[in-house]
Amino acid sequence: MKKKLLFVESNTTGTGMLALKKAVSWGLTPIFLCNKPERYLGLEETGSEVIVCDTNSIDELKKTIEANVRVDEICGFATTSEFYLEAVATLATHYGLPGNPPEAMRTARNKSLTRQALAAAGVGQPRFAIVRGQADLEQALATVPVPCVVKPADDSGSNDVMLCNTLAEVEAHTLKILSVTTNMRGQATAGTVLIEEYVDAPEFSVEMFTWEGKTTCIGITEKSLTGFPYFVESRHIFPAKLASDVEEEIRSTVIKALAAVGVKNGATHTELKLTPEGAKIIEINARLAGGMIPELIRLATGVDMLEQQIRCSVDGPKDLVVEYSGHAGIKFIMAPEVGVLSEIRGAEAAQNVAGVQQVIVTGKPGAAVQPPQNAYHRLGSVIVKEGTYEETVTTLETAIEKIEVVLEESVIKN
Repeated sequence: MKKKLLFVESNTTGTGMLALKKAVSWGLTPIFLCNKPERYLGLEETGSEVIVCDTNSIDELKKTIEANVRVDEICGFATTSEFYLEAVATLATHYGLPGNPPEAMRTARNKSLTRQALAAAGVGQPRFAIVRGQADLEQALATVPVPCVVKPADDSGSNDVMLCNTLAEVEAHTLKILSVTTNMRGQATAGTVLIEEYVDAPEFSVEMFTWEGKTTCIGITEKSLTGFPYFVESRHIFPAKLASDVEEEIRSTVIKALAAVGVKNGATHTELKLTPEGAKIIEINARLAGGMIPELIRLATGVDMLEQQIRCSVDGPKDLVVEYSGHAGIKFIMAPEVGVLSEIRGAEAAQNVAGVQQVIVTGKPGAAVQPPQNAYHRLGSVIVKEGTYEETVTTLETAIEKIEVVLEESVIKN
């Protein structure tokens, strides 16, 4: 019986380690391929076999697998890391196991390729220009005038996504992005910058599962962002409060977008803006949502997104029946100014607010902190579950007001 599930790296926020434990609980043998085991807190407690190799090389991955694993015992390949989606798709295709086409994952990972695929399919999206060097800037700004959003084509976590208001800002930020040649996992970057029309409209994300080309919508998440010039998510509420015809337009737009990119299997997290002209796709992530959105979905529907995603690596999602039982929300703890963190107070008081499910503090005393420029700068979160959208918003605000970010010479309420 095929029982070995091979993971190629994971994210580092805990979901990856939980995925390994879930595989063990189902009687599978997870094998974790990684290049730096020390990156993963709690890896030794997951019950998985760890094999160290160069995970940034497909050839090395294949050699390692064939030297250490009986191929006829492999039931699937998985990852919870954005940076290894294409590698997992390539391995699954090579060994004839469930997965996405590698070219689809390449298109989803590189946002400039996503933009081109959506344009060819006539899917709504912002105006855009692709820049691979300073010589492309003049033409790009003729296509997309300032103010505009400038971002790397293949990073994650809102890293280096910035609203630029002047030509000088566009040029400086473009050159900054182009100067980065490797990402945080040591992979070569695409060396490509996207310059996009700034769309001033409400933002949502759509959480879906696709299996053998058939897509099921789990729900739509309302997203709130920090102030300019950066676009870091500060709050999520699931499900969003929308009219049924608006929900249908959003769902149909995303399904068309996924087909354009070529997604066949697994979870997707698609971000969009809802404009008077209709839904416009901001980006497609061929993975589970971050920002604890899967936990909000579990609280509001009972659907375990992580479990279903792992199953998509083996034999497909099970019992994807979505029934809402209220709303769930998260608000992130953030530092409103630059400083050195002394402590974060009020977590226990926030936890005692009725409706609060979980208070997470990730900021460490002595660490340098700042207003967030990407998701990695957040200092924790509060998660709530309530019956209505309005109650969810109120409880989030009540709980977060009890949190104090204490810097070395000041006390700041969130």
